[in-house]
Amino acid sequence: MMRLFTIRHKQTGSGLLLVVFIIVVVVGFVASVANRNQERSSDQFIASVIGTRAELAARSGAQIELSRFYQNPSSGICQSLSVQTIILQGNGFFQCSASVSCASIGSLDDSREIFQLTSTGTCSVGDWQLQRVIQVGLKQ
Repeated sequence: MMRLFTIRHKQTGSGLLLVVFIIVVVVGFVASVANRNQERSSDQFIASVIGTRAELAARSGAQIELSRFYQNPSSGICQSLSVQTIILQGNGFFQCSASVSCASIGSLDDSREIFQLTSTGTCSVGDWQLQRVIQVGLKQ
């Protein structure tokens, strides 16, 4: 049998070290990109949850003042045109509040007054603080 290669080369293993180094660098880069994407996804999820809580706080503040306005018009904030802060209770509203203000924006031909109720829901969690604003028109 005839050999194709008759010259023996001494292998030192430097090529293997180079391949292992390249694989480690590539895997490290992929892990870094995946970690960055996970952080972005987590931040977006946190903002979504806190934003939803802030919107629900704003809606709750607006509903509280709407019921006060129509059930007992003389005690609502639209009579005093002031700003009221409502501290909401419950597990879903932990560290949330609603600030409600009312402004007169005119009157109709039949002399009924028109108000604009503005409710701002604010929720804070750690370094995050998000606000949502709800505006409602009221007719006396």
